[in-house]
Amino acid sequence: MKKVVIVTRKMIMGGIEKALISMLESMPKDEYDVTVLVMANGGELIEGIPSHVKVKCLYGNEKSTIEKVWNNIKKGNFVSSLRIGWYTNLAKNAKTVYEQEMYHSKMLPLLDIEYDLAIAYHTPASFPVAYVMNNIKAKTKAAWIHSDVSQYKRELQPYKEFYQKYDKIFCVSKFALDKFIEMYPNLKEKTTVFYNIIDERKLETMTVKSEGFNDQFNGTRILTVGRLTSQKGQDIIPRILIKLKAQGINVKWYCLGDGEKRSELQNLIKKHNLEEYFILLGIKNNPYPYVKECDVYVQPSRHEGYCITLAEARAFNKPIVTTDFVGAREQIEHGENGLITKFDEKELFSAIKVLIENVNLRYKFENNLKKENVNTTSEIKKLNDCFR
Repeated sequence: MKKVVIVTRKMIMGGIEKALISMLESMPKDEYDVTVLVMANGGELIEGIPSHVKVKCLYGNEKSTIEKVWNNIKKGNFVSSLRIGWYTNLAKNAKTVYEQEMYHSKMLPLLDIEYDLAIAYHTPASFPVAYVMNNIKAKTKAAWIHSDVSQYKRELQPYKEFYQKYDKIFCVSKFALDKFIEMYPNLKEKTTVFYNIIDERKLETMTVKSEGFNDQFNGTRILTVGRLTSQKGQDIIPRILIKLKAQGINVKWYCLGDGEKRSELQNLIKKHNLEEYFILLGIKNNPYPYVKECDVYVQPSRHEGYCITLAEARAFNKPIVTTDFVGAREQIEHGENGLITKFDEKELFSAIKVLIENVNLRYKFENNLKKENVNTTSEIKKLNDCFR
């Protein structure tokens, strides 16, 4: 069996984490011996990791540095306790996130096991990129690019040396790959596309495992799924919703997810008296009943790599409006299976209004989506390239 280790942050409810679980489910358990190393325990999706996959926390289960140091002292690991204390202190006083993460990787020991494949699976400028290269022995090392790297130019500068050393670099969309090659043209030969894995049959199965909307609303339900962050663009929703209501459109806009922008969104909802029309549903471990039951799906992101939630909406043949982020045009052909706009209040409002009012256009999009194959489970075969 091929020994594979995957390093990520925390299994919170997010697109990267959902994509990881889909990949783990697609890796035949009789072919792969997989370990997932997380930076922190917990997270809404931790239970979604297949039972045959080993999960370990890089920093251990202690709740504080003092507890960690003391446990090492009790075990006689005096060098480890000194290293933990020293580098934790340096990390606290680091001037940059990159410098902080370098100290964290030095705080942790080198792993004894040698793997066939080690994967850094998170945002392009993050701890897993450094940890896989510095702390793991593996015959092949691969990095996953989930984002539009042009949005991280400054943060990526110090990580350039790490990407030079990786054997394989996978980007989750063709446009994400183009952006990466544009920034690192010398890495073109070892960079390829690995689409996030979507299993349509599994999604359909999940819709019967829990309930969706239960508010008895009989108007148009708009749905947006994603963490409540600036990147995902939910802050633009109140202004669009105000315009839709002013046009006399019977609509409610629901958001699935949570994040650092929740308080800001709640304030906007209260400020504009949208409590009945803009609904923050929070985190749902099973969002698929909501996706299946909504009337229109809107993805208002400022930037994305591929956007797994957009792919899931396509799998349910939903009429879609999306902003023109990296990867959107790989999924949506404007005017054929959805509408693409700039990240602009007026453009999004106009596109949503057209889609709500033009029933024939919605039917056209739905029928064209039914003809598409959204399923990407065959992507897992690309892992074989890492073992040659």
